[in-house]
Amino acid sequence: MAQTVNDLTDLMSDKTDRPKRSMQLPPTAKYIFMALVIGLLLLILVMGGKALRDAPPAAIQVSSQGLTATQYQALQLTMSQQSVSSFFTTDLQTLRDIAVKLAWVDQVSVTRDWQRGIVITALPKKAIANFGTERLVDAKGVVFVPADSQELTQGQFATLQGEINQAPVIMQQMQQINGWYAPLDMQVEDIILTPRMTWLIRFSSGLRVIVDNENTAQKLLNLSQLLGNQLSTRRDNMQSIDLRYKNGFTIAWHIKES
Repeated sequence: MAQTVNDLTDLMSDKTDRPKRSMQLPPTAKYIFMALVIGLLLLILVMGGKALRDAPPAAIQVSSQGLTATQYQALQLTMSQQSVSSFFTTDLQTLRDIAVKLAWVDQVSVTRDWQRGIVITALPKKAIANFGTERLVDAKGVVFVPADSQELTQGQFATLQGEINQAPVIMQQMQQINGWYAPLDMQVEDIILTPRMTWLIRFSSGLRVIVDNENTAQKLLNLSQLLGNQLSTRRDNMQSIDLRYKNGFTIAWHIKES
């Protein structure tokens, strides 16, 4: 029995001490294998680049969401004239810059969509007033030409006039005046800033006010308070008020027909 155990121990010991043999590639085979792998990767890159270059031009899809029919057609026409490359290589920023250059466009988003192609979504500027007779202006005072000429001179809009670079100032002045005169149920219908910085204002009630650029805000605020108090009963009889005086103002009255 002891001999059998010893024999088994010797066999296990011989198996443990037996040297392990591993398959090793010769150096030449290693270099050939590495060269094949590198060559395959280069081939994939070359074929991929060729596929991108030879790919058909990407389809440009203009979203009609939030646009009128005229705005959609104008944007569609502009984008259809642009030369584009493939789906992956087309420069989206360039397309965005082109769309934003349209005067009536406020914001633009350009994205890649696997099913639709390159999708362009635009938001138009929201006009809140006319600027002269050929332009509109938004709440930021940005003057623009609308896509549809029928949007010009809309009756519900006030009309601003002056230099285009003064549009933000005129817009701010109008909004401020509307706030002061709202309790009197008076709103600005026309406001003009002349080159000499004189303000000409016509209200919805028909009253016209002229004021210079010296203490303009204070003069207009004081007038609103007077019209709401001391002059409230005679307001309908006033034709125009001139505030270009340091110590007062003049009133032109409607002529009563006898």
